[in-house]
Amino acid sequence: MQNLKLIFIVFFCCFSQVSYSYTPKEGNVTANLGTFIYKTSFKGSTSGASSNTRGGLGIIVNGDINDKGALEIAMFHMNKIFFREENGLFVAEETDLVHITMGYRRFFSSLLSASLALYSSYSLGTSRLVHSDFLFGNEIDTSAKDITEYGLDLAIQYELWSQERFAAVLDLRYAYSVTNKFNETSDHYGVFLALRYF
Repeated sequence: MQNLKLIFIVFFCCFSQVSYSYTPKEGNVTANLGTFIYKTSFKGSTSGASSNTRGGLGIIVNGDINDKGALEIAMFHMNKIFFREENGLFVAEETDLVHITMGYRRFFSSLLSASLALYSSYSLGTSRLVHSDFLFGNEIDTSAKDITEYGLDLAIQYELWSQERFAAVLDLRYAYSVTNKFNETSDHYGVFLALRYF
């Protein structure tokens, strides 16, 4: 832990004089490309159903509409797990999907911003059974079998470092599904670590 603190102190001291925070301005366009570490918001069951941390890729594009806000479009590739419970029995299914958001980003300062967006996610193939407490063949369906899901996406972004047209950003994200099946858990949260290009 001490080594990590030392690395951060040296990093910020070395780059503090040559770094420039991003200033939103009408007409500016930025693209963020990076890795998305995420997890389905499921606490687990006594029978062994659990949600593990997974990784994927993502891209976010912002178009500034003024010095306080921007329109945002994002796309993430995920291998997501859906959990559903019935009478104390759990089933978990996973599927590859593309998670697409469209919304608005608000800049609170040159380093901190937040976004609220609508999302739709699209399955890229067939679902796979990960865990089941049901008798074989009697499993209940999850949204992993659906072609499309919808919901709200909330994110808070902090600029870690910047120099001229490039910046490193950290984006904390939460996706709230509005098309869950009864007793289903499919919300997810995660961290998007990206390189932003202006």
